Amino acid sequence: MPKLTAILMILFLCLPGTPLWAATPDEDITVQAEGLGISKDDALLKAKRNAVEKGIGTVLISHTEIKNFELQKDVILSRTIGSVKKYDILKQKAETDGTVFVQISALVSIASIKSDLGALKILLESMDKPRMMVVIKETDGKIAENTILTFLKEKSFDVVDAASVAALLSMQADLIDRAVQGDAGAAAQIGAEKGAEYVIVGSVTKSLKETELLKNSGMISGQASISAKVVNCSNARVVASNTASGAAYHVSGKVAMANASQKAAEKLMDRKLFETIVASFQDMINNGFALDVTINNVPNFKTQKSVRAFLGDLPNVVSVAKKAFGGGKLLVTVLYKGNADTFSEFVDGKTAAGKVISVTDIAANSVIMQLE
Repeated sequence: MPKLTAILMILFLCLPGTPLWAATPDEDITVQAEGLGISKDDALLKAKRNAVEKGIGTVLISHTEIKNFELQKDVILSRTIGSVKKYDILKQKAETDGTVFVQISALVSIASIKSDLGALKILLESMDKPRMMVVIKETDGKIAENTILTFLKEKSFDVVDAASVAALLSMQADLIDRAVQGDAGAAAQIGAEKGAEYVIVGSVTKSLKETELLKNSGMISGQASISAKVVNCSNARVVASNTASGAAYHVSGKVAMANASQKAAEKLMDRKLFETIVASFQDMINNGFALDVTINNVPNFKTQKSVRAFLGDLPNVVSVAKKAFGGGKLLVTVLYKGNADTFSEFVDGKTAAGKVISVTDIAANSVIMQLE
């Protein structure tokens, strides 16, 4: 592990009140927390905030996350106070100055913290706010797609404009069909063409259902099922996939199916797909992004070894794996805790093997550089 990364990790683990363990995405954790206030209620509130802060500490790893949290601490803690699912008072004491001291054992929901707007903003900032694109094929409207877009916007995601998606649907129907049918490469191409880092692609099926109970009421049952996957546009990797269904009743069959489609999309995003997306983002923050790096003008085997060693010693570089070398070109995969831009900014102009590195091209998770 590079020295700077190790130092940052040690500093993180030494933060006051930060627990020395990591929680799984949906795990509840039990922590002890204290609060001192002008009354018992005030002390309890402060103890809960302290408990939430410890919970947030389990999902923050990078230096950027910690820094952003400290800047927005009061706002985030006020928004996430509801993640304390229950608590027991371990100790309560009236101090001589009239204040009240309370110590509690609290059950904190990590899933609630991750889905909270404030905590999610930290994660998105650390990811440099990845842009999402939504392409859902649906007959008679775009109910599911609009529902997913609204959900993402409310969670502070940057999204590709719906009008751009609509134009793409009319121009590249074959590519859309391939993506909807499960071709991750086609989905990645669709997103990349519109500048998205991730694309949610899927389809909705709708139907009507008659029952004896509803027949006498004049109501019609609308049924909808949605299947969707999230694809990383830089490498065509599927990071999440799920399905959901919904039902709704109305005197109009068309309205019933539309409402059912909305319910299915809401159900899909509410914890099912969304939690998987967040867990995937957190994993990349913790373990690094795979960058495809090409270095040109590498004259010999000895130089390529020196270049690989140089890259491996850089801060926030987890590993460097050689893919190919020949004809003066070295291809490596760099696992980096950051994105292609920050990696390029750091290496551009640096010296390796006695030569200056010059970055010549950046595209998604691909970086091209040369030795001069």
